[in-house]
Amino acid sequence: MLAGADPYFTVAEHNILVAGGAGGLGAPLARALSARAARIAIADVDPVRAAALADEIKAAGGEALAVSLDVVEQASCTAAVDAAVQQWGRLDGLVNASGIYRVAPALELADAEWERTLDINVSGAFRLARAAGKVMIEQQHGSIISLASVSSAVANPNYAAYAASKAAVAHVTRVLAVEWARHGVRVNAIGPAVTPTPLAAPILADEATRSSALARIPMGRFGTPDDLVAATIFLLSPGSAFVTGQTLYVDGGRTIS
Repeated sequence: MLAGADPYFTVAEHNILVAGGAGGLGAPLARALSARAARIAIADVDPVRAAALADEIKAAGGEALAVSLDVVEQASCTAAVDAAVQQWGRLDGLVNASGIYRVAPALELADAEWERTLDINVSGAFRLARAAGKVMIEQQHGSIISLASVSSAVANPNYAAYAASKAAVAHVTRVLAVEWARHGVRVNAIGPAVTPTPLAAPILADEATRSSALARIPMGRFGTPDDLVAATIFLLSPGSAFVTGQTLYVDGGRTIS
């Protein structure tokens, strides 16, 4: 039996920027990566929560940096990436967990909500990936992960804005993967099933909606942030060195039901 860490599945000493790092999915991923000896830049639109999580990680013996990030501004995306590089000298990974969740019937969906959903979920993911990609291309290595969704592939009523944004994330992932593969930069996405984070809580509070969503998951439960940890580690690790342009669905079978 091999002793010690498996070199195929390690993020030890990797410098990783977690965008939306103080949020319902980003924070658990940041903690999990730090627990495996990665250095974490926690980038979030809420700098107070980002700083609190960075302090928590440092108190536990990890290395962390809090960075203010608003993905609707390219300058903010560039500054967040630059802060991580200035702190540690390189950027090995980006986990883009920034996003909003707006659900409404198409006839009732305000233009402003449609536009904001796409600006944050798609354009924001692109802006940040572009900023990280520039650095990673210069390094000739790096791994970018965006959080897509089962809604990248399946159609749910009332999800026009969210589903459009996440389908776009999945396809932008493929395009960037093709563009940057020759530079040693891999670009992938993870597609979770419904996960009861604070972002989704107001929608899942409706019992009919909750029951309907649960009934569509063959494994019979909602996702948890912990379900995404292993997939994230895999896509950031040497073991996925020949994997790019993919959306890995961590969904209890939702996309095949």
